[in-house]
Amino acid sequence: MLSGVVWKRAVILWCLALGSTSMCAIAQAASTADSPFEVLGTPVTKAGLMGTLVGPGPEDGSERIYFNFRQEAGKLFLVAVDPATDKVEQFQSPVGTGAWGFIVGPDQKIYLGTHEGPDAEDSGRILVFDPKHPEKQIQVVGRPSESESYLWMYTTGDDGIIYGCTYPNAKLISFDPATGAMADLGVMDETQKYSRSICTGPDGKIYLGIGFGRANVIAFDPKTGERAAILPEAYRSDPAQTVATVWKGVDGNVYITATAMEVLNGDPENGALTRPQTVTLIVRDGKVEEAVNPAGQVSTTTLKDGRRVANATLNGTYDLVSPDGSVEQRRFTYTGAGSGIFMVENGPLGHIYGGTWMPNELFWYDPATGAMENPGNPTETGGEIYSMLDHHGSLYVCAYPGAFLSKWDPSRPWQYGREENSNPRGFGNLGPGHLRPRAMVHGPNEMIYIGSFPEYGMHGGSLGVWDPAQDRLIENYHPLIKNQSIVSLVYDAQTGTVFGGSSTQGGGGTDPIEPESKFFAFDTKAKKVVMEEAPFPGAQAIRSMCIVGRKVFGVSNDDDLFVYDIDTKTYPHREKMNVGAVQDCSLRLWTDGKLYGLSTRKVFQLDPETYAVKVLAEYPEDIRCGFAMDEHGIYFGVRAELVRYNWAK
Repeated sequence: MLSGVVWKRAVILWCLALGSTSMCAIAQAASTADSPFEVLGTPVTKAGLMGTLVGPGPEDGSERIYFNFRQEAGKLFLVAVDPATDKVEQFQSPVGTGAWGFIVGPDQKIYLGTHEGPDAEDSGRILVFDPKHPEKQIQVVGRPSESESYLWMYTTGDDGIIYGCTYPNAKLISFDPATGAMADLGVMDETQKYSRSICTGPDGKIYLGIGFGRANVIAFDPKTGERAAILPEAYRSDPAQTVATVWKGVDGNVYITATAMEVLNGDPENGALTRPQTVTLIVRDGKVEEAVNPAGQVSTTTLKDGRRVANATLNGTYDLVSPDGSVEQRRFTYTGAGSGIFMVENGPLGHIYGGTWMPNELFWYDPATGAMENPGNPTETGGEIYSMLDHHGSLYVCAYPGAFLSKWDPSRPWQYGREENSNPRGFGNLGPGHLRPRAMVHGPNEMIYIGSFPEYGMHGGSLGVWDPAQDRLIENYHPLIKNQSIVSLVYDAQTGTVFGGSSTQGGGGTDPIEPESKFFAFDTKAKKVVMEEAPFPGAQAIRSMCIVGRKVFGVSNDDDLFVYDIDTKTYPHREKMNVGAVQDCSLRLWTDGKLYGLSTRKVFQLDPETYAVKVLAEYPEDIRCGFAMDEHGIYFGVRAELVRYNWAK
């Protein structure tokens, strides 16, 4: 027999398939008497816009604008808009939550390349949509490489074959639309994970941009199978250069976007000041040199009449820009099943707040009324919010990429901007060592301490100090823990110490350098780390922490619990909890004096006096993220749904 929560989800999905909103409302309100869990709803039904291109329509000579959308509660889909009539059609894929690869093939069909998803069949698939046969929807071609989970980008070779670049082994793959043959053409750089960009050169070779640890550009000859690294060492040796991007100009040449270090003064060998400078290179006769007057990039979003599609959004808006510069604003509609919830947190007005990933959308839920709203994106990033903090009724939110910080007052009307009276108000990226801002906590004088994962290709995340009175970053410790990211933070007001937990994981495209994560103490007066230890040898991350009295409770990624006595500087308890992998930022003290937490599927209670652990309930699916808690229960995300564990009556 199905449990209440599983039954309710099955009914909701059935209703969505039938388009019955009334039945869905009944199912959503259904009692789950046999389960402590309650599905509160899908906060965000907008989908993530992954790409836009102009391609053929169903009739000869006709055109369509194709918008490529991802979503977590269902599979990816295409929206096709007729620019002549504004007619909108939506086409569904049977696999894949999203696709980066997106191209019109030589056979005038639309090809997509999926990224990793929650289901086994989602990863690394080539998909195809035939405009001549829209009734077939989107179809699966196949998986060209069993090792690759992302197909980032496509190009069509002079031989009529589609080539693609991949992750996590920086490979090149191919698909021949004429024969249906797929091939794994091998690793393009043995030290890197990403082959991220790709284009075809005037010489018929396939060029790939490589990173994110040490930049490279590979020229692959389809006729011979030979490959050669062509990016000069000057653009590879500096740590600031972690990736190179290749693209094709309207003049037919291959261009490279790379980074060089500009000398600001003095002798570079004797401590001269330098700064990263983006440069554009051109490939001529197999050699790379600086481009004096680079051509513009080839457009895939230009209609036959010269109008260009621009500024497309997940809200269903876009512009048509005429050759004379005039702009016509257009709209379209689509139906989304739900975007994946990435984090959940308590916040102002007694509401529960959260954010989704790709698209980056903020939502809130009012436990008192059951109202739920998705006001929009509080940042200028398309990734996801990693941390939130309630500061006297304003919610500080920090998002990937760049650890983009914003402040929002939920009691005032929503009007995003950078100006002082904007709401939310965006401040921008925090700076070096901040890419994914996992932890945020109040410190002395209510300063806000933010810990992050570093940039792509880097090791060593930063600890930033934000002054909410001035709304600016006043300190940044980069890196704080050698070769490690900052993933959890708590503050002890009595000693003025910020305690933290690190992760051996670095920025994207890197492998861990250090053998184990660290528990550390940062003295906010001395402004330095005064203690750094490994409570559990070999543990890769200290994912969640909480202070109870004079003790710090910390949990590793391996389900290990440690208790640190602040006064005696000893560990009175270290033991495995046997609840499974604990979610990030998902351990918290409740008013009954007990700690509560979430693991992959379990809700558990921890007694801070006896250290006894009790599993309260087990969810039937994997929990995606936590964590908020109030008098009603514990809130968390499962794919696109907000779920609550209700306290026992």
